[in-house]
Amino acid sequence: MTFGGAYSNHIRAVAAAGHFYDFETIGVVRGEEHRPLNDSLAYAASRGMRLTYLDRATYRRKTEPEVPAKLADQFGPCYVVPEGGSNGPGVRGCAELPGEIEPEFDVICCACGTGTTLAGIAAGLTGSRRALGFAVLKGGRFLDDEVQRLQREALGREIDNWAIDYGCHFGGYAKRTPELDAFIAGFKSQQGITLDWVHEAKMMYGLFDRIFSGPFRMQICAANGLCFKVIRALRLFAGVLAYPV
Repeated sequence: MTFGGAYSNHIRAVAAAGHFYDFETIGVVRGEEHRPLNDSLAYAASRGMRLTYLDRATYRRKTEPEVPAKLADQFGPCYVVPEGGSNGPGVRGCAELPGEIEPEFDVICCACGTGTTLAGIAAGLTGSRRALGFAVLKGGRFLDDEVQRLQREALGREIDNWAIDYGCHFGGYAKRTPELDAFIAGFKSQQGITLDWVHEAKMMYGLFDRIFSGPFRMQICAANGLCFKVIRALRLFAGVLAYPV
């Protein structure tokens, strides 16, 4: 059993894991049910996940013993994975991701909802490599403390090789604007990849902004040619993108 919003990539991932590794999954979704299901929840359901819903007030209390106890009464005994996989095992699992990337890189970027992926990949980096997260929700400044808390829980210490960009949320979680939609359309036209507008599109927008006008600009010579190579060298898996520089 796990928790997430209606557009949660984590819900999708747990449903896929249950399907491919043959265990039952339950997704506890924040808010009311809406039909037809959106793409994220429809995918989860297609992979056998049983979906249930909690009103927002109750969802905010999901870590209080009463709420999971009622869910256990309804669905039976189960292993509970927190929202976004945000616990020690989740961080340690994400720490394995940098080791799977073959191209050399200096900076690895990811979208941030709960901060778990960022906490993990930062922990898995070696040398002078750094991790950069892009918050996909408005008012996400709590993520600084949350990433540190997750690292302490998982590793017993904090690591300072990461940072978070808070300027690319486009109005908040699961919010979009014409500017973001135009970026997604342009990226698909040029690269043949349709970006997830809830998470990765916001990260890629922020990354491109840094490449062409921000902190990464001084690291890039002959920007037009190299940027094409950068994009073609992207390794996409589990919502993580590695940026070779």
